[in-house]
Amino acid sequence: MKRLFPLLLSLLTLFPLASQAADVENLYSAAITADNQSNQQLQKMAFSEVLVKVSGNALIADDTIIQKALANTRQYLVKQSESRTDGKHVLEASFNEQKVNRLLRSSNQFGVWGKNRPQQVIWLVVDENFQRSLKGEGDVSYSEFIQTVKQQSAMRAVPLLFPVMDLDDQLAVSSTDLWGQFTTPVEKASERYSADNYIIAKIIKNTDDYQLQWSLYGRNSKNKPYEIWLNGTTQGTLVTLGSELANNVANFLGEKYSVKASGNNETVFLNIDHVVSVSDYAKLIEMFSAMTAVAQAELVSVTGSSAQLKLTLLGNQQDLLTELSLDSRLNSVQNAFGDTSFEWAGSN
Repeated sequence: MKRLFPLLLSLLTLFPLASQAADVENLYSAAITADNQSNQQLQKMAFSEVLVKVSGNALIADDTIIQKALANTRQYLVKQSESRTDGKHVLEASFNEQKVNRLLRSSNQFGVWGKNRPQQVIWLVVDENFQRSLKGEGDVSYSEFIQTVKQQSAMRAVPLLFPVMDLDDQLAVSSTDLWGQFTTPVEKASERYSADNYIIAKIIKNTDDYQLQWSLYGRNSKNKPYEIWLNGTTQGTLVTLGSELANNVANFLGEKYSVKASGNNETVFLNIDHVVSVSDYAKLIEMFSAMTAVAQAELVSVTGSSAQLKLTLLGNQQDLLTELSLDSRLNSVQNAFGDTSFEWAGSN
């Protein structure tokens, strides 16, 4: 029986195949509110927002191929509805998923970022009037920053939340932990929010504005601790700070998780255990067929509760493993001899 390619086997130890990633809905839809804009202009704005969400790239509209598509938005449009709210023109538009993906893959510059995306939690500490305090979801004094981060992340289709900072959170994490970036208690507290990654954000209130320092922590291996994936600093208003933080995180994650078409049509065989019913087989094929790294998934053979799949890849093997790292329906296990295999957990 054919097994995994050697490269894929070697990469298995780099990725945890049990995650709490979130399924993002409405990736191919957008709602635009504007004054004195024509229907055509609103369609273009909605389509541009969808392309940014799906590609994970904020600068996608600068590309020549994309600019031509934006000039002919209607060929990608599936449906739209119009209304007026508080005197403003509102357009809700949905676009064809297959056509959008085909457009993105027509350029070597962009990939497709699937709807299964990592969950982030932001731990915020503020230095104000010589005192440091934790700020959570419901904080009023820094609501401009919190709401801007949430709104911009939602526009970029990045799952992100702030802790509620109730008694449990306050007992788990202190302002000293965050300011000193002592990560052990932060990692433990983040489990409550099913977070794949976490962000430590530190705001200093100046006389006229604010300064933000932040770090995004993630992990590439289930056997290794979290590490800093990205750092950032900025200064300005709370809205400026929130917008830059959200966009920088979205840009980084979009580049990390989006899948670019390799054009190689590489083939991989996977053996998956604990597949016990017809429903399991159907769900297994459905899961792989929906992955952005996979062009086609076929069931090759069945032996007892073990199924062998043939996957034709759009991207490469690392793209496949990166995408699998966000899906809890499949686990990787290693026996005493060091052999790695997959187990189906989708029915649990």
